[in-house]
Amino acid sequence: MKKFIVSGLLSCSLLLSGFIGGQKTEAASFGDKVTDIALEYIGVPYVWGGTSPSGFDCSGFTSYTYKQAGITLPRTASDQYTRGQAVSKSNLQEGDLVFFSTYKAGASHVGIYLSDNKFVHASSKGVKVSSLSESYYSSTYIGSKRIGNTTNGWVLSNKKWYFYKNSVKQTGWLKDNSEWYYLDSDGEMATGWLNWHNDWYYMYSSGAMGTGWIYSGGKWYYLYSDGSMAKSTTINGYKLNSNGAWIQ
Repeated sequence: MKKFIVSGLLSCSLLLSGFIGGQKTEAASFGDKVTDIALEYIGVPYVWGGTSPSGFDCSGFTSYTYKQAGITLPRTASDQYTRGQAVSKSNLQEGDLVFFSTYKAGASHVGIYLSDNKFVHASSKGVKVSSLSESYYSSTYIGSKRIGNTTNGWVLSNKKWYFYKNSVKQTGWLKDNSEWYYLDSDGEMATGWLNWHNDWYYMYSSGAMGTGWIYSGGKWYYLYSDGSMAKSTTINGYKLNSNGAWIQ
């Protein structure tokens, strides 16, 4: 009878825990807006000196796209390269400008970064998406700039959640809307069991840190108010083993 009652109580706890967890709202970024606009012009032909949807050259395309998003850029790639904040290739975000030294020294070609190492640009074959990994672009790439692309809050990228403050990807423990989250060394939000400083924590599918009774892998565990797992102790009359599982 006792086990039946306990199972019922813990089941209620589990059901309630399903409603516990942060409600993440994806951050609206300037980069999202820029890339959405840029992709509308795929296929527009290349025109030397072109600055409109009837025909673009590379910097005409970036300046036109940014203008539609509310920011005025200089006309040429070399002048655009003098603006904004320099960012490394490993920290590129959607909407960043990527620059190449092609037919002359310095920045002579420019595109708009998308994601997954891809960028959109007005190439000699018209507006298209290319990869920074392509030999031509990897060998001519000279740098990237962030202009007006400030991101704050949660960002969903490739089905993974990240948190930014002033466009800087955060790592480690993060408190947001009274909930605790953990972001690994790459900034990715953790879910499931997390081992931190030799203590175990449980992060809900929402990413929020769990407390109280947790049901995982067919076993019940108890997490203290700081999120750490109880082990080799008794909680409300229920014994937990050295691995933290309730001894039924």
